[in-house]
Amino acid sequence: MRVLEEKYLAYIDDRIAEHNKIGEQYKADDRKDEADLEKIKANIYEIFRTLFLNDIKQLEGKDLGNNKDIGIYNEYLHRFDTIPTNWKVALDKAKEHGDITKQVIEENKLAAAMELKERFIAMFDGFGR
Repeated sequence: MRVLEEKYLAYIDDRIAEHNKIGEQYKADDRKDEADLEKIKANIYEIFRTLFLNDIKQLEGKDLGNNKDIGIYNEYLHRFDTIPTNWKVALDKAKEHGDITKQVIEENKLAAAMELKERFIAMFDGFGR
């Protein structure tokens, strides 16, 4: 599992750096809205990075035997159901009120979370789990 952890965290760190770099370019070009959106995306990756590390830490002390990897997998996957719930509600409200700016923000947050979920599943499956 340690190799998976390292690869997944490296992937998240790369995505954070990429969004921060793009955001800085937008900021330099006086494209504040786009820069802010990149910062939001980077923040989503940081949130899920922190959650991943917390889930690993919480399960380290538990005696799960050979099921530790599955425990981490299930705990972290559950985050992709719970965390975006409020974003989905906010997206529905934004659509209802015609708030395009808020709609774009919520859609990008949900897309970033979905990308991380798909990457995590693919990486975990790639390790023969």
